[in-house]
Amino acid sequence: MKKKNKFTSGFIVTALLSISIIQPINQALAKQIKPEQVGNVSVQKEQKLSETNGKVEWDRSSLLFIDQNENCSCISATIKNGQDSRVMQGEVKYEVYWSAKGNPKNGELVYSGSVASLNPGETKELTYVLDPTKPGNYMFKAYQRPGHPGKGELWSESITVKEKTDYTDLQRPLDQLFHSSVENATATFTIPEGMDPVVISFSSYVYPEGTLPQEDGKPYEGQKIYDTITNVYGPGTYTITVDIPENGLWQSDLYLGCVIEELSESGHPIEKIIDADYSWKE
Repeated sequence: MKKKNKFTSGFIVTALLSISIIQPINQALAKQIKPEQVGNVSVQKEQKLSETNGKVEWDRSSLLFIDQNENCSCISATIKNGQDSRVMQGEVKYEVYWSAKGNPKNGELVYSGSVASLNPGETKELTYVLDPTKPGNYMFKAYQRPGHPGKGELWSESITVKEKTDYTDLQRPLDQLFHSSVENATATFTIPEGMDPVVISFSSYVYPEGTLPQEDGKPYEGQKIYDTITNVYGPGTYTITVDIPENGLWQSDLYLGCVIEELSESGHPIEKIIDADYSWKE
């Protein structure tokens, strides 16, 4: 009986010592694992499960289009991975469709690209540079990740691109037609009653480093855009502003049509320029 009691008490002491040693180790490991690591472990487990038996399972991401725009030279659509979704485990393809008239879904595929992985709630702006010879209706189409329980594809709203206006028939000079004035970063102009809405841009440009402007704002070549605003204006009077550099030489131009990013030797086309101002004046 005494031997049995010694063995029992010895076994209990050994077990207690083992527990006291294991417990701190487990606590230390728990402290080393951060919450985001737990999420990564879960994703890795899901990836392994998704590869089981050669089947691809849905990664729980879900895409949607939330906005679309047209800004003269290109169109864009903003795609988003849902706020309650999970991280995309890979990229997806998107396409742009065009139709001269009617529904672009039944039109011509004019472009394709890819969307890289997005986190939950993250957005990405998709763009397409327009072909000036192709006015009409456009739509963006994107594909969900494999295994998505929906249709597997999504479409943006239709974007209508109108044929560019020919301004050569407008009365000259344009500053008198539009009763315009440009002073520093502010432009004021009036679209006459009865005139169709027109696209007007107001842009500020900076001169190349080391360039000293002449009395008329030249040289134009090499001036690059600093800030700009483009919109469609119907009859009425408007005052718009752009940013200009606090230090440095600049020029601000009001002109017809879409934004011009960099000026050529002749500046803006004579049939488009309305009014201008520049920082260096005698």
